Amino acid sequence: MSPLPRSLRRPGPQPDSLQVFEAAGLLDGLSGPDRTARAGVLDTLVAEGMTIDQLRAATEDNRLAHHLLEHALSPKGSYSLEEVSRKTGVSAGDARRWFRAIGRGVSRDDDYYSDSDLELVRGLEQYRSLGLDESGLFAAARALGRNIWSVADAADALLQDRLESAKDHPEVALRFAVEVRRFADFESHILARILATSLRQQLRSDAVGIARDSDLHLHGAQEVGVCFADLVGFTVLGEQVAPTDLGRVAERLDRLATDVVSSPVRLVKTIGDAVMMVSPDATALAHAALDLVDAARQEGPPPLRAGIAWGTAVPSAGDWFGRPVNMASRIVAAARAREVIVTGDFYDEIDLDEFWGESMGSHQLKGIDDPQELFEIGRRAVA
Repeated sequence: MSPLPRSLRRPGPQPDSLQVFEAAGLLDGLSGPDRTARAGVLDTLVAEGMTIDQLRAATEDNRLAHHLLEHALSPKGSYSLEEVSRKTGVSAGDARRWFRAIGRGVSRDDDYYSDSDLELVRGLEQYRSLGLDESGLFAAARALGRNIWSVADAADALLQDRLESAKDHPEVALRFAVEVRRFADFESHILARILATSLRQQLRSDAVGIARDSDLHLHGAQEVGVCFADLVGFTVLGEQVAPTDLGRVAERLDRLATDVVSSPVRLVKTIGDAVMMVSPDATALAHAALDLVDAARQEGPPPLRAGIAWGTAVPSAGDWFGRPVNMASRIVAAARAREVIVTGDFYDEIDLDEFWGESMGSHQLKGIDDPQELFEIGRRAVA
């Protein structure tokens, strides 16, 4: 195991601090190495400014390990926002906006920024030097910030499981803190690799779009299929089960969608009980929607349904906007459990050697002016 971070390496509690901890009842029931380790945890937290009363409350609530990990992950800053601005050449207002956009947040007036924060702000200045559009740059940063919080939520679930198992032995967290930092570093490498790979695939897709219709694509618009798939009866289920169970159902949908989606289909987002997928390849998107509905059927209730539309849409800050997005979100409401329903425009784009289609007649969709002919689709049996 790697050595403890410098901020956690302390010479050990002094005799006077041991006496204070003993008097406060913070070492009751402990002896030998366990007592020494617990005193080390307490001494570390005292050095971070926790009072004896706070330590006592944290001990009673089994939250010493949580406080220790928070300490391990907290950057040790020495710069005010004005100093960050002076050292980077970026105005304090822009630095504040940048921190908020990327999800770092803005420190309180009595907090300070670290060397890592300086590098984040210098990154903004470097992007600007490339001549990138300012509004687009901040829009991309906001998309990154939102998704970073999603990653943090998932990582937090892992940490909470570990902390729960170690709540009676917070001294374990003293060693675990090292691994948490290493985990955070590993996540940053994963993000860099995935971003490069995804951007390469997107640039390849852009080149195809430009070749098809340069005037259309140069304005950011693309001809794509948009699919929404949602869990049937999720709202009713929410009244019947605990929030944690409902969260597991939603997580299951996210996992299923991730398992079935591959390029040129892209999983754009999950929204509670629904997922959104897009693709410039209608046939690939139809296969992905049917695969997702079938995967949910094999795992058991609640079942899925899906709606797909085709048309011109615009990507922006990690999301998509346009008529096919609105239409797909309305179509899915017209589908029954385990059905995949598509518009006539989408039906005309798929390979009918691979799919069958059955007209469902004309439907007036909410928020859509013209009635739409809809089709249920399925895969043809392999001979």
